[in-house]
Amino acid sequence: MFFLISGLEIKAVTAPADVDGSIRKYIEKILKLPQNSLQQCLIKSKSIDSRSTQPQINYSVFVETEIDLTKRKSFLKISAVFEDEVQKKFSPQLNIAHNVCNDSPIIVVGTGPAGIFGALALARANFKVIVLDRGRKVDEREQDWKKFLQSRELNEDSNLLIGEGGAGTFSDGKLFTRTKDPDGNFVLKTFVEHGASEDTLYLKRPHIGSDVLPRIAASMRHEIESCGGEFRFGTEVESLLIENGRAVGVMTVGGEKIYGRAVLMAHGLGGRKLTLELIKQGVPHELKGFQMGCRIEHPQYMIDRQQYHLKQRPASLGSAEYNFVSPYDEKANIKGVSTFCMCPGGEVVMASAWRGQLTSNGMSLHARDGKFANSCMIMSFDGRDFKDAANAYEFLKKYEKAAFAAGGNNYALPAQSAAGFLNGREELIYPETSIRTGIVSARLDEIFPHDMRNALRRALLNFQKKCPFFIDCGQFAGIESCVSSPVRFVRKADSRESLLAGLYLCGEGAGYAGGIMSGAIDGLKAAQEIAAMYNR
Repeated sequence: MFFLISGLEIKAVTAPADVDGSIRKYIEKILKLPQNSLQQCLIKSKSIDSRSTQPQINYSVFVETEIDLTKRKSFLKISAVFEDEVQKKFSPQLNIAHNVCNDSPIIVVGTGPAGIFGALALARANFKVIVLDRGRKVDEREQDWKKFLQSRELNEDSNLLIGEGGAGTFSDGKLFTRTKDPDGNFVLKTFVEHGASEDTLYLKRPHIGSDVLPRIAASMRHEIESCGGEFRFGTEVESLLIENGRAVGVMTVGGEKIYGRAVLMAHGLGGRKLTLELIKQGVPHELKGFQMGCRIEHPQYMIDRQQYHLKQRPASLGSAEYNFVSPYDEKANIKGVSTFCMCPGGEVVMASAWRGQLTSNGMSLHARDGKFANSCMIMSFDGRDFKDAANAYEFLKKYEKAAFAAGGNNYALPAQSAAGFLNGREELIYPETSIRTGIVSARLDEIFPHDMRNALRRALLNFQKKCPFFIDCGQFAGIESCVSSPVRFVRKADSRESLLAGLYLCGEGAGYAGGIMSGAIDGLKAAQEIAAMYNR
């Protein structure tokens, strides 16, 4: 029999470092069960409640036992469940039609979460896939990043934004999403199958880490290749091939024509040039809201103290996170700001794909054991304020170039203390930083758009109320302009197919995702729809 046990709370200060591995013993002790009477003990969810002065670790757990636990008196909530509920969580299956005969390929553009999960689903379903990426394999991409740190000569086709795995490979690998789509479990399970830690399946805010993501990206590629899929790196798509009102393939920058039954376009936020070309070719689109912001960095130990209310972080807890929102001030007409992509124990990185332009991102390793915490404070812009997509991209480019110049024209990030930003002073509160390209003192408050400067100033004051040292110990760096797309390609109401037949648009570059999980799920959905349409 299977049971779901909820309401298990463990004090973080007394819990061992490997508390997850001790859950079976906790349950046996609380329910006064004989040792080893639980055949299975599977953590369904784990979260941290640090609202009080004593942080608690909260669990819900699936257990299998011959003993009827519903008859045990306990403060725990216990209910009987069917085995298929456990299977949906830990052995999820993707509902996709299998290909039976036609060998004409599906062309996948991009190897970020949307593209790679779409390709994986199709390959597993016996479809021939050709995956194109203008960047390089992930190990080569890592070497190009190291070369850039030494030379400051940016390879526009291989950097922290472009290449195998997409931008998320060198971020934090955060898998938190508010979507309740059941395919999310399939995504998490797939990551675990390819090298992510088991806790990815149950943490409330799971993350993989940029030391683990590269080998996961390579492992997923190897599986797709083992299913007959083909990868072509260093192959930039210039445009679609359109015949009789239908997408029948793509043309590369080198002039090669590649034909297929359908095109799954997942070109990411780095594919601005391709987005504009698709628009030029008449692919229906609309302008939408997008975000821009700035990274703020703090010493991690101060975030730990604030969030956990303890002088020293317990061994059972990882580096603390935060999520703050400063709402829209209607009276003063100041836009809202929220923290985004918070990286505990991480680093701020220069993540531009364009020479002479600068944009940042946050990155952390799986251990999240760095000295600094960072997050991006973002504000939304209305895409309808721009005359067209090119105008919106020029807006982003303008501030990317200004940030590049302010950083000394060598990809160092311009920086300013939060207090200086608030009061109009050029100052740094500490020269030490996680940023490997370095920082240069600058007046970011004069570089940013007027509305963004005012919104960030108000947000700083609001966040200071929640975190008393947020301003005094905070330091802004760079500009973050690759948060979301100002363009959304129009899709049919009942599918992810464009109004241009044969073209399936998904992921962040198409304007339908905002992170690894939502991008991966969007790619899976596109693959399912392609499979249903072309499985014979």
